[in-house]
Amino acid sequence: MIIIDPRTTFVRLAVTLVCIALLWPELDRYRAEWLLADANSRMQQILSGASRGDTRLAADRTLMHAQQAAQLLRGDPRAPLLESFALLLLKRGSDAIIVLDDAIIASGERPELTLNLGRARGISGDTDGANTAFLRTAWVSPAAIGTLPAAMRGPLLEKVQQLEIELRAGRLAQAPPL
Repeated sequence: MIIIDPRTTFVRLAVTLVCIALLWPELDRYRAEWLLADANSRMQQILSGASRGDTRLAADRTLMHAQQAAQLLRGDPRAPLLESFALLLLKRGSDAIIVLDDAIIASGERPELTLNLGRARGISGDTDGANTAFLRTAWVSPAAIGTLPAAMRGPLLEKVQQLEIELRAGRLAQAPPL
């Protein structure tokens, strides 16, 4: 005969419920991480030329997963970065600008975000805005502009050096605006 102690059963049930309550929020985070990993993998395949089939389809799927991850991981800059890459591939520069502006406000200025902001502004026809974003990226992280064409990198780095000289001399009050 098996004797069941109601106190032990209650304690086990309570511990199980507490564990479920603690782990429940992590399920969304796990799903978001999976979505980001999938979106990143698809983006890598597109950028490396290893994408099988239609690049547009892969970019659409990347965009969808990045948007879903962004909803689950508010304030995490990885989702908007992948979302902006997909939007750039889809030639939706104005949508990418909105995503990147929101991401910069939410998570702060990051070189990868400002670099894509320059690309999005360029696709949208805002050459001055693109150059401003590229300059800001080069100012914050000269290595971040390594993916830009060499013809653009040289003048940007020269401008950064010129601005740094002006800053040291006291003729420049702040960094170049975004």
